[in-house]
Amino acid sequence: MVTRITGLASGMDIDATVTKLMKAEKAPLTKLTQDKQLVEWKREGYRDVSTKLVSFLNDKLNNLSLSSSINAQKATVTGNSTAVSATATGSASGGVLNISVQGLASATNVTSNTGAGAHAGTEALSNVYSGTDPIVINGQTINIESTDTINSFIQKINSNKDAGVTAVFDPNSGKMSLTNKATGNSPLTFSGAALEAFGIKAGNVTSNLGKDAELTVNGLAITQKSNSFSMNGVDITLNTVTPAGQTTQVSVTPDTDTLVKSVQTFVDAYNDVLSMLNSKVGEERYKKYAPLTDEQKKDLSDDEQKLWNTKAKSGMLKGDDMLQQTISTMRTAMIQGVTLSDGSKVNFAQLGITTGTYETRGKLSLDTEKLKTALAKDPNIVNNFFGAQDSATSSTNKYTDQDGMLSRMKKITKSSLESLASTAGTSRVSSDANSTFLVNSLMGTQLTGMDRRISDWNSRLNTIETNYYKKFTAMETAISRYNNQSTSLSSL
Repeated sequence: MVTRITGLASGMDIDATVTKLMKAEKAPLTKLTQDKQLVEWKREGYRDVSTKLVSFLNDKLNNLSLSSSINAQKATVTGNSTAVSATATGSASGGVLNISVQGLASATNVTSNTGAGAHAGTEALSNVYSGTDPIVINGQTINIESTDTINSFIQKINSNKDAGVTAVFDPNSGKMSLTNKATGNSPLTFSGAALEAFGIKAGNVTSNLGKDAELTVNGLAITQKSNSFSMNGVDITLNTVTPAGQTTQVSVTPDTDTLVKSVQTFVDAYNDVLSMLNSKVGEERYKKYAPLTDEQKKDLSDDEQKLWNTKAKSGMLKGDDMLQQTISTMRTAMIQGVTLSDGSKVNFAQLGITTGTYETRGKLSLDTEKLKTALAKDPNIVNNFFGAQDSATSSTNKYTDQDGMLSRMKKITKSSLESLASTAGTSRVSSDANSTFLVNSLMGTQLTGMDRRISDWNSRLNTIETNYYKKFTAMETAISRYNNQSTSLSSL
């Protein structure tokens, strides 16, 4: 280690001189450090895009792909509207169901005729049954503990999902009832001394075998285990028996309001993503505003640094080829019609969707009245345009003219996320704006190389600085020696 000295002999400010010399030597390192900062800012810009695309995919495209969004149906109940309730699902087929209910489904039930006498539910079970032998209900074994109370015993029965019964205890009579949770004419089996203690035993129970629901649908006699079931994509609930001579009509029609809302949601989400991409590739780049060095930061206030960095960070993705490709692919996919299985085509204009002027850069607009008119003519137009999918390419990120708009946008988005991940190391699945970067990426490798070069430069500069001090030390030593010799000679 070189001992650094002041210029006592020469009268020079050695440290100041070396600092000035090193400023020139450090110029390549300063440039490299600034270049690294630019790469990091650019990578952060890519992450902004990535999180936006992940959110677009997960929160919008995937949700809109549900049949309840793009094939929304509604069920209207007329006639005897109290006997039947109905809700259409996305898989419901249009038409009318004429329903007449002859009998509701009921559950099998057994009730003890005599019980254990009056007992509070908080009492120990041993006050009624002193053993711990298990009971069996509907083939399921339920264990008993010596610490059980009557209430905990009842709770064990009710909480056993596989047994599937509801037990009720009457503290006044000590009687118990067991009822199958599922309706229908299924048996209810039971055994066990603990149940017998409450009167649930052969010869001492009143049994009521459950019944299946009986109804007629469009003239066809049908039985159902439950009063709630699905038919033709319609969730039906039977409430009461239909009086003689009456029927209930369930009409299934497209839910126009929901379909319009779904299309508007897509248009808004598409515009939001496109606007963000356009802003990134069109953002002004201020090349005169390089990243601040540590020395420059010392001369600026926090507010001044913030203003400078805003300019310096601007336009990191201006004209970016990867983002331009995503924009172009999205816009092209939108204007291309969807080819249906019968060879016919449907395009966005038929749904009342239009693109704006050149200045809007592909932004979509929706005329809801035109969409409603289109739905009145063709109830399947929204599902056909958005929901179609080419099964031959379902496992790839390349779309065809047989892919509906949601499938196309999913594939385009996934393809873009793949490109961003390989280039910048961004996440393919996270919408967290602060998610960590993957190491294995082009920019990750680039930054690793820059870190290595920065480290090499720091080592090199330390050596250069040390050599400068060695030279000035040698100079000071020589001058001092010369001064000493001069002093000696002058004293002769």
